This record gives sequence, C-alpha cells and structure tokens, in this order.
Amino acid sequence: MTFAWGQTSSYVDDKVAGEILGAMMDFCPERPMRIDTARIYAGGNSEVMLGRVLRSLEGESPIIGSKAHPSQPDGLSPAGIQAQLEASLDAVGAAKFGEFYLHQPDTENPLLGSLEALHDLVNQGKVEAIGMSNYHVSEVRRAFDLCEENGLHKPKVYQGLYNPLNRKIEDHLLPLLREEGCSFVAYNPLAAGLLTGKHTSGGDVKEGRFKDNPNYLPRFYTPSHFAAVDIIQNACVEANISMVEASYRWLLRHSALARDDGLLLGASDINQLRQNLNACKGAEAAELPQSMLDAFDAAYQIVAKDNPFPYWRSYSSDMPDRESLDQGASYSAAKAK
Repeated sequence: MTFAWGQTSSYVDDKVAGEILGAMMDFCPERPMRIDTARIYAGGNSEVMLGRVLRSLEGESPIIGSKAHPSQPDGLSPAGIQAQLEASLDAVGAAKFGEFYLHQPDTENPLLGSLEALHDLVNQGKVEAIGMSNYHVSEVRRAFDLCEENGLHKPKVYQGLYNPLNRKIEDHLLPLLREEGCSFVAYNPLAAGLLTGKHTSGGDVKEGRFKDNPNYLPRFYTPSHFAAVDIIQNACVEANISMVEASYRWLLRHSALARDDGLLLGASDINQLRQNLNACKGAEAAELPQSMLDAFDAAYQIVAKDNPFPYWRSYSSDMPDRESLDQGASYSAAKAK
C-alpha cells in the first residue's frame, strides 16, 4: 500500500492513517505488509506521520520502503543518498528499511556512484533490498551491468507505472527484470483514480490527485484515456462488475505481473481502502469474462496510439549518449509521484 499522505490532494490525519494501517494489517495477517513512502513526499512530513502511527500500532512490523530523490541536497551522490537515508530512518523511527530506492535518475550525478552508495548501505545493515524507480530499461540494464562489473549488490525491486491502460513496461523492462530476478511493484494501478469512473472529461477536475498535483494531469487526464475508460465502463455495466474490481482483477489475474510482484494501494479514508481490498479479494474468486478482457485490450490500444506518458524520467549524468535519447516524462519534484 502507498503511504504518501500529507499533500493537499491526499491528506489524512494520524487517526485516519492509523485506521487505514490497522485495517491493512488485519486484512493480510499471514504475510508482512509493505508500506511505501519517500523523502520528498509532503516535504518529509509523510515519513514523520508514518513513524508516529507505527509507534501506536501493535503487531508485526511492516516492511517499509523509502526513496532518495535527486532534488534533495547533494542529490543521488553518495553523500546525498547517505544523508537522505539517515533523515528518513530518523523520521520513521526505524533502524533499517526493507527497501530503499533511487526515486528517479539524477541528471547531475553518475549512476555508478549511486549504486556504490546503496551497496554500502546494505553492508551497513541499514537497507535490505536496493530498488530503482522511474528509470528507462536501458539504464536499468546498465545498472545491472555496473553492479556485476564492480561487485556491487544488484537492485532487487523496481517500482514503476503500470495499470490496464499503461503497459509499456511489458515490452522490454519486465523481461529484463525477470532475467535478473528483480521483482516489480506497480504504482498507479487505477491510473490515479481514473479507473474508478468518478472523473469525466467534460466536467471540472474533482478533488483528489488530479486537482492539486501537476504531475498527474498529463499522465492520465487526456482524451485518449477518457475514451478508453468509456469502453471499460460500458463493458463493466454489461458484465455487472464495478470498474475498480474489474481493474484489480485484470491486474491480479490477467496482467504480466508475477507472483513475487506487488501493487501499491493508495487510500485517503478507511472506506476507500476497504473498497480496494475487497476488489483485490474478489480477484481470487474468478477470472474476468472474455468480454471484459477484450474491452481492456481495446482501451489499451486507444491509449497506446496516443503517445502515452513515459514510465521513465530522463537519465543519470553518466548515461552514454543521453542527450540523444528520449528524455521521458517531465516532472515537478515539488509534487511527488
């Protein structure tokens, strides 16, 4: 589940956050829960809130993952990564992170230095698994090669954009991750709420991520996405299934995700979380009918033909010939993911 609250578009207080985390832990008591956060979310305040809430809960501690971002002082240089890691651990009140990611490429620092810094953090016992997020497949491949050449710990998890309407990672990134034994964690599984059906192309932008976060409008709030959602919505009516449940069932039963991969679920209140959890649980009951699979494929083709939002954001400073490469998504660090 995603723990990235604190922004105007997804603000909750400690009480609601505690209810959400408690419900999530009750839902899957047989396996550890994964909580996702980052140094830049809400200016570090989401990590502080997470620490307060975790101290108030009983039971097995969840797996916490955080991220270092190039917009912070010293970026993804070794000193910058070490400083962000220490600040994040202090904010959460943890001795180590289960996962620690490079949040996105640093155009001013070399990738090798970042990987060496993460290697040292693993050896220090402060990080269990190294992660990457929002990197192009060519740079992910280079990261594995650099680790092999320099005797470094390799990335074990990649976090990226994936949902029924955004599947670009299936072409080259997922096959590489499978080859390297690296798991994938999908964010934006409902396209930031577009696949709930509450957003329409003709009306005002509703409260939520699209309202206040400039990173989301170009990502999903496009004519092709709305046309795709219409196709899915019509098929859901015919199949008598909600679009939320159909989307999660597609992800969990019909997508390219493997058993060791994961989904990040976001929620701004307990009811929204329960809806998402029940939808995921419903995926265990049955596969989607062929009519729904055809609708999802038709919807995806509409988005795919319209130059969809890239899953990567630029390249590290030492990426060969980076100026000639497709630069990927533009991004405002003031508003996270």
